[in-house]
Amino acid sequence: MKLRQPGFLAENIISHDSEIFDYISELHDYLWKFVKVQIPSASGDLTDYIDIALREAEYKKEVSK
Repeated sequence: MKLRQPGFLAENIISHDSEIFDYISELHDYLWKFVKVQIPSASGDLTDYIDIALREAEYKKEVSK
């Protein structure tokens, strides 16, 4: 996952009442759901798990072929 500087979604950069922010938040929730399916014990920072979860999903896909 691309590393981003802290605060890149701060209120002074993007309005937290905007449709774009809502969309980003929804995507974030979906990413967490994906990670939790792959790594049920995941908690904390999503960026610590997304790449691992993706590799796990790719591995499961290859094994099931």
